[in-house]
Amino acid sequence: MREKIGKLIHRLGYVGLLLIIYLASKLFFRLKVKGKKNIPQNADDLVITSTHTSYWDPPLIGITFGLLRKIHFIAREGLLKNPIFSLPVRTYSTTINRDDFGKNDLMNLLKAFKQKGPICVFPEGTTSENSPPKSGTVRLAEKTNRRFLPLKIEYGRSPTEFPFFFAPAELTIGPPIDLEELKRFSSGKERPEATARDSSPNKKVDYQELSIKLMDYIHQL
Repeated sequence: MREKIGKLIHRLGYVGLLLIIYLASKLFFRLKVKGKKNIPQNADDLVITSTHTSYWDPPLIGITFGLLRKIHFIAREGLLKNPIFSLPVRTYSTTINRDDFGKNDLMNLLKAFKQKGPICVFPEGTTSENSPPKSGTVRLAEKTNRRFLPLKIEYGRSPTEFPFFFAPAELTIGPPIDLEELKRFSSGKERPEATARDSSPNKKVDYQELSIKLMDYIHQL
């Protein structure tokens, strides 16, 4: 009984947080969402794989997916020191030490990937430009049979820049792809499954290369 009440409070807190973010986003952004039809009805096996250029990325992703799809985020541990982000990050995310990734971080990530429901990962791990993606997202998606839902967010400007508020922002969602489709992706704007199969099925998997391919595909959305 106590566990059920705890889960209910957790869910109501998520809904309340999204409602606050939704109202704030109406003031700060003119958000345009493309490809929302690509979100499957059942999103439990998805790992939302997104570009990351702003602290606004997780909140905007949350409101895009709505109240019925609670997203579990993967976040860097440093956000726990931020007085604004600390509570929601601690409550609705799994945090990892990106700079000194260890066994405990790996176990926490694996636990997050195994739980039911969509999770959101930023493979580049930081809002800094030209940061190479980490290979862990692809590795863990393979171990837990999750599909990737590619997502790109672009901002015309910051809402804190003149003329302030109502900053243009566009969120683009691509169709889900699985690991085998990603392996067949080479380059260009075609979907991964449209390219030829690898002629060497026993070839050792290069997870870093696949991570770079995944982000290349997302940037082309």
